[in-house]
Amino acid sequence: MHFRWRTNPTVVAQYMNDADVPRQAEVTLKPNEVCVVLENGKIVGSVSQQHLEVNPQIGLFSKLFGKTNPVRSFMFAFTGPHSILVQVRGISDNGDEINCLVTLKVEITRETATRLITFPAKGTMMVQRKDIAEILSPGVNSTVLQHLRGLNADSMRTVQANDDVMYAVKAALRGTLDEHGLTYRGGFITWSSTAAEQQMQQQHDLERLQLARNKESEQQAIELDHFVKNEQRKHEVNARMALVGVQAKEAAEMKLELERLKASGEFNLQQWRQQQEIDDQKAESARTKAIKDAEANVEIAKLEAERQKTLASVEKDAENDKMTRAMEMFEQVQARKRDRMQMKNEQEQQRLEQHTKASQSTIDVLEKIAANSDDPMVQMEALKQLAELRKADVVGQKDAYKNDD
Repeated sequence: MHFRWRTNPTVVAQYMNDADVPRQAEVTLKPNEVCVVLENGKIVGSVSQQHLEVNPQIGLFSKLFGKTNPVRSFMFAFTGPHSILVQVRGISDNGDEINCLVTLKVEITRETATRLITFPAKGTMMVQRKDIAEILSPGVNSTVLQHLRGLNADSMRTVQANDDVMYAVKAALRGTLDEHGLTYRGGFITWSSTAAEQQMQQQHDLERLQLARNKESEQQAIELDHFVKNEQRKHEVNARMALVGVQAKEAAEMKLELERLKASGEFNLQQWRQQQEIDDQKAESARTKAIKDAEANVEIAKLEAERQKTLASVEKDAENDKMTRAMEMFEQVQARKRDRMQMKNEQEQQRLEQHTKASQSTIDVLEKIAANSDDPMVQMEALKQLAELRKADVVGQKDAYKNDD
């Protein structure tokens, strides 16, 4: 798998954790790229296509990736040069309008790349030209306006005035550039509002482009970098030729250079944009479809959950009904048992009452015989039967109230 860290021509640098680089990715650096290596948050060296300097020495560049111990991160950078556009507006002392576009050409070297860590340290993980412009804008504006306020409109547009201004800008920005790992490589001023608008629009268009992370886009990336480099030079030459005081020899040389730049091949940026818009629309359609599919899957999952919930509720209700029926049957059995016991007790009570009456009648007869008989033997037998009868009554009453369970 081919790995591309830079997916836009206006990207200057990109901070990435090791986990952001695919494990099986082919990580290589181009001649105009450099990579700063950090271990556990500390810079241990820098790598370019021609130079590997990492402490401790680890051999092949590819071995840097996919390791969890130590924890590594990387600051990839495109060395440039990069054109940084800064708009300057103001009023001169005599009331003339100052409206120009300052283009700074800055570069990154392997030696200065380590200071690019200043950007992610402040929260900027992807460094674009506009991020650098934002940092340099205050110094550029104050320096340019300071040197141009004392001039009239015609004097501002001379070769001498522009050379003086750019020299002052270089001196004023030295500390800021050095702090952020950038090196000044030149600059120029565009006074034509039309040309300035073209430059700004072109950079805006470039910011919207996206390069795929695959080998198929490699040729497109090369073509685009060549286009950007040529356009930067065209803008510089045209801005120089528009100044007052350009020598005839220099003007002739610049015209020849413009012809060579035009002959080197035109890159159809508009066609690229149109194709990318088509690709973006396809990607958006695919994303929309994926979202709809995901939403549909969520709805299906919800319906399935509801179905399972309903089934569980039905099963629970059935179990509750079964338990209720079992309890009702148990209660009915117990009620019938209580009824049988009550009936049995009532029957036994009736039997006892009848037995008691019969026994009492027999006792009365035996007592009369024992009291009135003249025969001692008869009296003794009557008393004996009377005692046995009373004893039987007492035992019968005790047995009658025993629980059958």
